Amino acid sequence: MTSDENIVEKGIIKFDKDFHPEFDGWIGIEGNTCWISCIQSKESNKGNFSRFLEELKQKYDCIKIPTPFALMKLIALKKGFVETTECFPEPFNEEGEVLIWRK
Repeated sequence: MTSDENIVEKGIIKFDKDFHPEFDGWIGIEGNTCWISCIQSKESNKGNFSRFLEELKQKYDCIKIPTPFALMKLIALKKGFVETTECFPEPFNEEGEVLIWRK
């Protein structure tokens, strides 16, 4: 099994042009929690990330952003996320800074 197959098996999906054309990165679904990681807009300063967070807030009770980029962190904090530290689930299994939003 390749590492990409292992990641998909764990519920993590790599963005591709069919999923969300504005971004590169990863999204993971764990019950009613959405993890977004290494999200990068293909066109910065267009409001793509801000709109994407609003879209996710409509679909999930909890959104977690592990180790966000600086600009991502600023946007998420403005959108009501709270900064905390916790252990990332499989396949990451590491501790780190996480921004969390809960309904």
